Amino acid sequence: MILFIKGLVIGIGKIIPGVSGALLAVNFNLYEKAISSVVNFFDDWKNNLKFLIILGSGILLAIILGSKMVMYLLNNYKFITMMFFIGLISGGTYNFGVNIKYNHKNILIIGLVVIFLLFISLGKVNYIYIIKNNFWDNIIFFIGGIIEVISSIVPGISGTALLLVLGIYDSILLMISNLFNVNFIFNNINLYISYGIGMMLSFIMGILLINYLLKKYRDTLNVIILGLCFYSILMLLIITFSINIGIIEFICGCMLLVIGLLVGCILDS
Repeated sequence: MILFIKGLVIGIGKIIPGVSGALLAVNFNLYEKAISSVVNFFDDWKNNLKFLIILGSGILLAIILGSKMVMYLLNNYKFITMMFFIGLISGGTYNFGVNIKYNHKNILIIGLVVIFLLFISLGKVNYIYIIKNNFWDNIIFFIGGIIEVISSIVPGISGTALLLVLGIYDSILLMISNLFNVNFIFNNINLYISYGIGMMLSFIMGILLINYLLKKYRDTLNVIILGLCFYSILMLLIITFSINIGIIEFICGCMLLVIGLLVGCILDS
């Protein structure tokens, strides 16, 4: 049950702009297990299949059923929603960071990761891609599928944030929320196919690459992931506190921040 709940939280996190599903998996101590279960599936296929089904069903259920709820929360209670996820990530990051050796080299790597990503973030431009019903739509949504998988595999990279930059975040969210709408799917079948192909082609290569890095450069990779954690928290704070709020929202947000910290620590255990 705990594994399924973690999957639900990861799935919801993938929908929130700026939140990384893979980072939440790291925070919940599931990242390496998930990578290993896919790469070494046939070594212990029964247990690996059970793990992937429970975790995956939680993630998929949250994405499919939670997309409309997330849209509502972000449109009406964005500050307190974001504060909860900041707390959630911070709680898991604290537990993850306990195992890191804070020598000069690792501190430098963490600092460089944060500074580099902050520099890149300053160049972000958010716009809405207008679907033109031509071949270019297929290319854009194919790239979106690649982004979805890569951001799901690499901790600290928010797929939703990148989809916002690409301009198709709202379209993807609409596609997910209408998975049971036959007419909508039929009218947009080319977008679903392009998005799906992009996901499938990037999945295998991404998993194999991360598995290789975990085997050969585990300590360095963990330090880089911690830097990604700090960057994500900092960016989420910047985004969240740029929202105009009242005193009641601020108090509620602080309360949910604390709740998120506690939940992050509990789910990491």
